[in-house]
Amino acid sequence: MALAHRPVTPEDSEDVAALMARVAADHPTGFELSAAEVRELLADYPGVVVEGGWDGADLVAYTAILPRAPHDGAQHFLLFGDVDPARLGKGFGTEMFGRALAAARRLHAEHGGTTRARFQTRALAGREDQARLLSDHGLVVDRHNFLMFSDLTDLPVPALPDDLVVGAFDPATAEELRTAHNEAFADYPNGSAVDEETWTSFMVHAAHARHDQSFVLRDPRSDGAVAAYVFVHEYEIARSGAAGREAYVAYVGTLPAHRGRGLATHLLAHTLRACRAAGFDRSSLDVDTRNPTGALGIYERAGYGVRYRQDSYALVEEPVS
Repeated sequence: MALAHRPVTPEDSEDVAALMARVAADHPTGFELSAAEVRELLADYPGVVVEGGWDGADLVAYTAILPRAPHDGAQHFLLFGDVDPARLGKGFGTEMFGRALAAARRLHAEHGGTTRARFQTRALAGREDQARLLSDHGLVVDRHNFLMFSDLTDLPVPALPDDLVVGAFDPATAEELRTAHNEAFADYPNGSAVDEETWTSFMVHAAHARHDQSFVLRDPRSDGAVAAYVFVHEYEIARSGAAGREAYVAYVGTLPAHRGRGLATHLLAHTLRACRAAGFDRSSLDVDTRNPTGALGIYERAGYGVRYRQDSYALVEEPVS
C-alpha cells in the first residue's frame, strides 16, 4: 500500500485534528491541536512545512518542520509528526520521517547551507518503535524532558522582592520581552533565539496567548528593565487530556543579572495563584530534566508532578562544501 503525499492545507485542518486525537488516545504526545489551532499554525507561523500521507481519502500520517533561528553556529529544525495507531507496522512512519528529514535538508541548502544543520525531534520514552525509527535515520538521544502537571492546590505563597515591580504581559513591549527572553536563554544547551516574526505569531497574536495570566518582574532602578518573567498559554485541548481549563506555562526565565534570588520560584507561584483565581483547573509545563537553571526543582516546589518523559533526539550535519 502506497501513501499519497501532499502539503497539508487549511482545508485539511479537521482531518489533522482528528488524526492527532486518535494518536493522543493511544499515547501521550504533549502536542494535540484543535482544527482551529491547526489552521492558525498553517497561516501564521513563518516557514512551517506540514505534509500529510493519505490512504485514499483517509489522512493516516503527518509530519511538520519548524525552522528555528541559528544558534551556536547551527541552523535548527524541529521535526514532529505521527501515524494513525491503527496503521502502525506498515512502514508509514519511516517513510514520512524520511521525507521530512530530506525536506529539512533542502530547506537548509536553500538558505545557504553554510552552517551546520541540527535536526531535532522527540519520542515518548519506552516506545521502542519510535526509538528504532529515529536511530535508523541517524538521530541519537540528546536530552530528556518531563511533562509535568499541577492541580493548583497547596500553592506556595509568593514573596516577590520589594525592589522589583510586577506587571502583566503588555503586547506593546513584545519586542523588549523577546530580547529579554533570548538573553535569558542564550546559554541554554542547544537553544535557539526566537526571531521577531515567530515571537509575534506565537506570543502576541496567537489565540492561545494569555497575557492577563503572564507576568513580568521589572527593575525600576534600571529604567524598568526585565528581571524575570512567566508566560502562560491556554490550548483548546489540554495537555493532560482532562476537561476544564489548563494553564500551560510556556516560558519561565530570569535574566543573568538577577539570578540566585529565587525570582522564578516566587513569580511562578504568583502566576499560578492568578491562574487559579481566573478559573483555571490545573497547569502543565515541559521541562528539560537537566535544565542548567535548576528549573526542575523550581517546578517541583511549585507543586508540579511528573506525568511522563519524552526523549529528545538530534542529528547534526556539517555544511555541504
